[in-house]
Amino acid sequence: MYVRFEPLPAERRSQWAHDVADMLRQRTGEWACIADNENPNRASNLAHRIRSGQVAAFRPAGVFEARSRTVEDGTACVYARHIGGPRTAAADAD
Repeated sequence: MYVRFEPLPAERRSQWAHDVADMLRQRTGEWACIADNENPNRASNLAHRIRSGQVAAFRPAGVFEARSRTVEDGTACVYARHIGGPRTAAADAD
């Protein structure tokens, strides 16, 4: 059995998500491919998490639209756009 006692590391926020959300806010209404994924299920899951505000950078829920689409090479792309609304303190904090 392997056990190692150590302090719990600080949570890391996803800088990628915050950078992408900021770029989308700068071009409200325009769709952008924000992630390529070999697994269509993962792409669909990320799109859902963005729409529902489960990814902190894309809060509050409903401020971003997100969809996954299979592209020519068989991979899935997550498309997202900002549809309006303010940046929240929750998006800044996480």
